[in-house]
Amino acid sequence: MTDEIGPGTLKLIVASSPAVAAVAESAVRARVRGADVRRLGDALLAYTDARPEDLRDAIRDGLGEGESVLVVEFERWSSSGGAVDTEWLLRRGH
Repeated sequence: MTDEIGPGTLKLIVASSPAVAAVAESAVRARVRGADVRRLGDALLAYTDARPEDLRDAIRDGLGEGESVLVVEFERWSSSGGAVDTEWLLRRGH
C-alpha cells in the first residue's frame, strides 16, 4: 500500500439501527477521508484526528427521536473473521 496515513486515532461508531448507520456513515464520510473509513455491519471504523464528540455532534444532527449513536476512541483491538480488514487496522493502529 502506498497511501499516506495522517495523524489520528481509531474511532468506533456504533449505530442503534441500520437507518442510523446510514446517517452516521454519511456524516463521517463528509468529514473523514474515504480511505480511512470502513463499515462493519451497523458500525463504522474511522481513523481521524477528529474528537469523538465532534463526530457524535455531526451524526446527531441527522438523528430522529429515539435514535442513538455511540462514538468510542481506541488504540487496542482484536479481531477474527474476514469481515474485519486487519491490514487496514494495522496500518492505523496497534
